[in-house]
Amino acid sequence: MRKTYIKQTFYSVAVLVLALLTCVSCIKDDETETAPESAILSFSVSSITSSVITKKYDSSGNATDTVVSKTINGSDIYFNIDQVNGHISNVDSLPNWVDLTRVVPTFTCYGSVFGKVVAGDETYYMLTSGSDSIDFSKTVELVCISTDGESSKHYTVDIYKHVNATDTLEWKSITSDLSISGQCKLYVADERVYAFAQNAEGEDVVTFAQGNAAAYRQPVYDATTWSTPVSIPVESGSVVLFDGNFYGRGTDGYLYRAKPEQLAATWTKVSGQPIERLLAADEYYLYAYDGTAIIGTSDLNTWTVQGTANLDKLPETSVNSFAYTSNTNSTIQVAVMTGLSSNDTRHGVAWYKMTSPDDNINQPWSYIEVTLDNPYGLPHLDHLSVTRYNDALYAIGSEAGAYEYLYRSDDNGITWHPQTEMYPLPADLDAANGAASITTVGNSLWIIQENGKIWQGSIR
Repeated sequence: MRKTYIKQTFYSVAVLVLALLTCVSCIKDDETETAPESAILSFSVSSITSSVITKKYDSSGNATDTVVSKTINGSDIYFNIDQVNGHISNVDSLPNWVDLTRVVPTFTCYGSVFGKVVAGDETYYMLTSGSDSIDFSKTVELVCISTDGESSKHYTVDIYKHVNATDTLEWKSITSDLSISGQCKLYVADERVYAFAQNAEGEDVVTFAQGNAAAYRQPVYDATTWSTPVSIPVESGSVVLFDGNFYGRGTDGYLYRAKPEQLAATWTKVSGQPIERLLAADEYYLYAYDGTAIIGTSDLNTWTVQGTANLDKLPETSVNSFAYTSNTNSTIQVAVMTGLSSNDTRHGVAWYKMTSPDDNINQPWSYIEVTLDNPYGLPHLDHLSVTRYNDALYAIGSEAGAYEYLYRSDDNGITWHPQTEMYPLPADLDAANGAASITTVGNSLWIIQENGKIWQGSIR
């Protein structure tokens, strides 16, 4: 914390600058009208990492408490600035486990921002955007002072989280005009939620729900209204998002690319490498299967071998993949790939990889084998769909014609456990109404069924 500060006192100070800053407490009593010269224009926070007690299962299914590190991305926390009442708050409450005692805010403003950031101290300290950490477990008072010291604006900041000691998953049902057939692949990009699927005629199509950034300066997605589905020249189940663009396998067996905003108009062939399956992506590579190995490319020109073992267990359908930055090394990407293989009718398949620009650290894709020592593998579910949410993986799918459980993995796909009490599926999710898919949108889970029914849920 920087030591530049202003005291709430009525005593004059010899230096003119300090004298101007001393007026902060006076302004509180005789508030200056809000002016463009003193206002906070945007507000966000950095990612928040917390230590959380969770259950860890041994090979016999016995659970013990263990401390794990969980991170919620700052980009997924949206704030509303009420300029009339001088109040800043997050739009959606955070999970109960989030530690708010050391949070780094980032802001833009007219002037300089000062805050009461020490418990019991009436001192306003000058804040540096993106640098100073603040205890937001309680309401924080800020004041923005213009560069000439003649105007100011006071704010209170609240970061809300759920108060329940035990997290629960609550669902809200939404009826939409979504028109697709079968399972879909879902991505959030370009302030939209994209659904790649097929229409009633069996054609590969894409449709999207629009986000609205105007209301809270961050996207708020309308799940009720979807664009008219548009035909695409790639397999809808193959699409992955890599480096801000969508990639898919065309019917000719080659790789095609489309920018999110150009989906209806332009899909361009971008590689001469024939592929049998497009699999996954992380920050560094796009991955595919060419019939002999898992191959990867960073530039769409050069492809290198990224795995050769257990290729008969590669996912063939219901393929989902996720990648995130390692908590221990910012240059390492952790990637997980899941799906169904015709060579394993008892379990779904899960694969794992660590990727780095350093070839000494870069690992090949590894199949997570389900053995007697680990009987808690990914279950074989019809229309398997997986997403990553709050640092865990969640899977849904129908069993014997019914959606029974939400399955969770806290160890990158190694073990999976049905969530029977606190994390239920929507009560009216009925497999008779068609295939359902799950994805993460901001701080919420979305389940989308082909009949147009959508559920939004958050862990509280």
